[in-house]
Amino acid sequence: MKPDFEKYKDRLFNDLLSGSHHERFMALIEQLHNQGSTKKEIHELFLEFHKAIQIDPRTKEKEVVYDNLSDFMDGFVDHGVGFKILPNESYK
Repeated sequence: MKPDFEKYKDRLFNDLLSGSHHERFMALIEQLHNQGSTKKEIHELFLEFHKAIQIDPRTKEKEVVYDNLSDFMDGFVDHGVGFKILPNESYK
């Protein structure tokens, strides 16, 4: 079940700007996965969010916010980060 970006948009922004985005994103990912969303569908939600932060007035001028989200999203793929998102699920 693909999560709707508009439904989660405010939560994603709040989580990213909270100072504890990693833990909050992982909780959301677990919730979405438990509701039937696949790793790929959740990654697509975060890709849409990644685009949104580049134009949203709250975040577009904040390079550290962009970097934090980019670093977190590396956990979806194999880019040598120290953690993996849904490591037991293949990306299909």
